[in-house]
Parts: sequence; structure tokens; C-alpha cells
Amino acid sequence: MRVIIAGYDKMLAALITGALDSNHQVIGVIRIDRVKYNSFTLFLKDIFAPSKDFSYIKSKNIAEIKARSVNSKKFRKKIAELKADVILVGSWSEKFSIETIEIPKYGVINCHPSLLPKHRGANPYFWQIYSNDKKAGVTFHYMDEKLDTGEILMQGSFDIMPYMTGGTLKTKTCKVAEIMVAELLSDLEENLIIPVKQDEAQATYDRWNNDLRVIDFCAESPIALHNKIRGLRPFLYPIVNYKGMQRKIKHSELIFEENKITGVTKEGKYLYSKYKDCTLKLTLC
Repeated sequence: MRVIIAGYDKMLAALITGALDSNHQVIGVIRIDRVKYNSFTLFLKDIFAPSKDFSYIKSKNIAEIKARSVNSKKFRKKIAELKADVILVGSWSEKFSIETIEIPKYGVINCHPSLLPKHRGANPYFWQIYSNDKKAGVTFHYMDEKLDTGEILMQGSFDIMPYMTGGTLKTKTCKVAEIMVAELLSDLEENLIIPVKQDEAQATYDRWNNDLRVIDFCAESPIALHNKIRGLRPFLYPIVNYKGMQRKIKHSELIFEENKITGVTKEGKYLYSKYKDCTLKLTLC
């Protein structure tokens, strides 16, 4: 299979590695830096402060597609010139137009880091932990004109462990995606995949707002607060208001114990919120 890959960070690296290790051809990569920066700024950045994506692509000796958008004429022309069989997407900030999707033989396939149709949208790593899901996973699905709604081609799942943060869940998810790529591409080539429509009745779409960073001991249960904190880390520091001051939270621990006295106390760098049947211990920055 002749594969073009679009993406950034760990998921971009996972898709590249998975495709190369299974002896498929990665004929081009477009990284998110091309969308975020103008050509001159990116030229300087690549010299003086290269991103991990840039360094990884160079280390694999893969050709970069130097287009400003996946919906540009330049990018669509490159797809045709390279005779791409499929485009794999691992984290991206643009919707793909139908004009782009229709060019490769097998279309454009997104790698979404949740078990769709649950947790459509950005940063499912946080939402899966915050929602107290027992399972996380990876969904490879066709891209269409909407967001994360296309037909499902393949899914893989694994348990969300109590120790996982949003960051460790992301690492695990990308590793699973890397392993799945080989089977996906081979099955596509051999016409073994039957696309499955998503069940809209089961769909959830998560929307971020900055209030989610705030830890309010009265607004949510201690389990929900603990899940929120570990889901946010290390992407963002949660914030707690204590005696008129805002403090950032580095870590949380849920201790199951009976407390005769409930309330919030501070001891050094630790903040304790005591409930009748448990204590939420926060490590402050």
C-alpha cells in the first residue's frame, strides 16, 4: 500500500512506525506545523527549534508534503502525483473536504483515540478518564464531511487502569494504534473489511471549556474530582481555590477511609478534602 500520513505528536509517529514495520510504503507526510505556521516562520523554527514531528520524519527519511492545508490544491495535486492508495490521519485540526477524501483509492481514514461513537471530538484521553470509563480504545474510521462520524473499519480496546493519567493513556493508545495499522492496511488491500455505520443513539460529543480545570469540592463527588485531575495531567494543571488563592494541582490520590470530621485542610504542599467515607489528597505545585 502507498500511504500518506497526516498528523502530529505520538499518534503521527505511531502511524508511521506501524505502516513501515508492516512493509507498506509511506510516500509522504504532512505535519500539523504546516498548518500552524507560515513558510518563513516554519523555516526558522525547523532550524533553531525543530519539533519532535520534524525530527522523527527526518530520522525515517520520509518525504514531506509542503502544503498549507489538506484541502489545498497543492495537497490534492500531490496525492494524485504520488498515486496514494490511502491517507491515514492521526490527530489533525482541519476537516477534510470531500474533494480531498475522494482522491485516494481507499479514501481518508482517521485514527480516533476512543471507542466511537463515544467521545467524539478533541482529547478523548481526558474524557474517557473523567467519564470513569472502564475501557478505552482506538477506532479507525472513514472520514466524511462531519467530525468523527464516518463508518468504522476497525476497533481495539483495553482496560483503563486506576493509575493512568491522560498522558499515560495517550501513550498506551498510540501503541495500540501502531500495532493495529499493519492489520488495517493488509485487510484493506485484501478487501476483508466491511465498514460499519456508527450508532448515533450511542454517540457522545465532548466539548471543552476552561471551567473544567477548576476543582470544586462541593460541585462534584471525590471520585469525579480525582478522575478529572488525573485525566487533565500532564496536559494541564487543574486549579483549586483555597482561602482566596488559586493553586495548581500536580497530583491527586483517593484514600478510602472513614472520617469523623469532614472538610478541607492544608498541610505543607498537600491539601486534604475529607468526606465521610474517603479523603481526596491533592499535591500542590
